[in-house]
Amino acid sequence: MYSLPKSPFILLCSILLTVRVVESCKGCVNLDEHNFNKIISRFKVVLVKFDMAYPYGEKHDVFTKFAEEISDNKNLIVGEVGVKDYGEKDNEELAQKYAIRSKEDFPALRLFVNGITTKSISFPLKEKWDVEMLRTFVKDNSDIYIGLPGCLEKMDRFAEEFIQAEDKNEKYKEIEKETHMLVEKEKETATTYLKYMKRILSDGINFIKQETERLKKLLKESKIQEKKKQDLSNRLNILKSFHVLNSKDEL
Repeated sequence: MYSLPKSPFILLCSILLTVRVVESCKGCVNLDEHNFNKIISRFKVVLVKFDMAYPYGEKHDVFTKFAEEISDNKNLIVGEVGVKDYGEKDNEELAQKYAIRSKEDFPALRLFVNGITTKSISFPLKEKWDVEMLRTFVKDNSDIYIGLPGCLEKMDRFAEEFIQAEDKNEKYKEIEKETHMLVEKEKETATTYLKYMKRILSDGINFIKQETERLKKLLKESKIQEKKKQDLSNRLNILKSFHVLNSKDEL
């Protein structure tokens, strides 16, 4: 009875596995020793995960979620390098170039800024892997904007200016005027930012902590409708835009 040769069958399985891996990380770019420099050099910021050839697990899921979240960001892409420690040991030298020496180091994150491939920024080994930490890692080591769901870039910057302003009342008036220039679909979101600014003016900085705790408590309620849950999550994300505090900001 005729059967497929062993090598083509193995090749077919490998192709199917690869397709499944690609699909499991929407928004990710597959990188290897042949295209690595070409792709890194074309983008302002690239976050790369070096991992086993067919990654899985909690950290991979976090990376995948982050990739989906920033998929519309034109200045940032995320990529995966699958490293094999068998056969032809694909991408092993590429991983070693960035101080990733064995599979015990997987997964490892490296951030590349301004298309420079000769150096990278390492995500701390002992740091917790969650979407917020990855977002913070990228923001702290580059100048690109990464907005949370429900947020507006312009209003996020206004929130930071407001918190840092010596005269918050005057800054609020300036920002309120600026919001009139927003397109109609952005004005509803801007209203939430302005509402929080008013509460900070009347109740002080401590309002941020109190409101954050209140929203988190509401989100834990099991009977909450999905639409309401999304609205609360967006409001919670907007509150995070006001968390750039230091001692001079106390009211």
